[in-house]
Amino acid sequence: MSRFRKHLLEACRWSAGGEVEAAEIAAAALGMATPVLLAAVRGSGDLAPGLAAAMGSLAAGRFRARLGREAEALAPAVLAALLAVICAGHGWLTQAALVLLAGIAATVGGFSRAMAVATTRFVLFLMIVGTVATPTQAFAAKEAAGLLILITGGALWTSALGLALGAVVRRKRHIDACRPQSRPVPTARQKYARWRRSLTSFAGWSYVVRLVSCTAVAMAIDAGWPGHHFHWIALTVAILTQRQVEPVPVRTTQRALGTAIGVAMAAFILRPGLTSWALAAVVGVLAGARRLLRVRNYLAYSAVMTLLIILIIDAGRAPDGGLLRDRLLATLIGAALVVGANLLVGRPLASQGMY
Repeated sequence: MSRFRKHLLEACRWSAGGEVEAAEIAAAALGMATPVLLAAVRGSGDLAPGLAAAMGSLAAGRFRARLGREAEALAPAVLAALLAVICAGHGWLTQAALVLLAGIAATVGGFSRAMAVATTRFVLFLMIVGTVATPTQAFAAKEAAGLLILITGGALWTSALGLALGAVVRRKRHIDACRPQSRPVPTARQKYARWRRSLTSFAGWSYVVRLVSCTAVAMAIDAGWPGHHFHWIALTVAILTQRQVEPVPVRTTQRALGTAIGVAMAAFILRPGLTSWALAAVVGVLAGARRLLRVRNYLAYSAVMTLLIILIIDAGRAPDGGLLRDRLLATLIGAALVVGANLLVGRPLASQGMY
């Protein structure tokens, strides 16, 4: 069996591990579908507010998490949304600001594992909201505030729903959500010392270099061809770039293929033109499925997440053929940028015995 075939089989492998509660799936589905349903009930035909609130639902943390952990999950996403709407509407200055913010987040993320997770979430939401908040003129303060309120409200709603259902599950099963640590946790001073040491070597900057360079190129391509929809390249880069340097890791293949599949799926789902109620049902099913797929197969999870993001960005409108072609091309460009950066950065790391 060739190496390439083994790689693809590993990317498509379905995992039987990972526990997912039925209540967790229900919380995710209701958390995203309810805002869309409320927008549909209004009868105005404008689902954009409901889908903006559904975007905030993506920020919700893990099911059965406690209030403090949920706040930690929501904070980076809400902060990213705030900064994205503040920066929106200023042309190349907006793009430069997004690259700078992504670089700062990537650098700070090396402080600890928890900070790495938080900053990765920050960068992803920065690119998602930056894609939504792209008017031709300066972003109006009222419009920016409305978008931020909807995103925050959707995040809080889904988090509250997950916390409530998680509390019910814990009460019935007597599950303690805060299990004791199996090994000692480094102190903040130890983490800071390790982080400072890491920044004295190239390895400590490899993720920052790859993310910033790929995002900058993505923004330049978007600015150079304004008639296309190449802002999707930066979003693809944010999804695919990982801290660990590997030329073509399985996770990158899963994300790249899943992103491309999700873009293609949007053509079949949105092309016929869905009613408001049907769109709410599709959003709910996809939101519930992503919770299960995350622990079963990351390729399928990436496809579902991409489709959800497209539904939110397009506000449920059927995209034309040119838009879908641009997104597929942008996905390929973004994947090529990430793989190319991994190969270039991997060489000096390999010479240092770190790769």
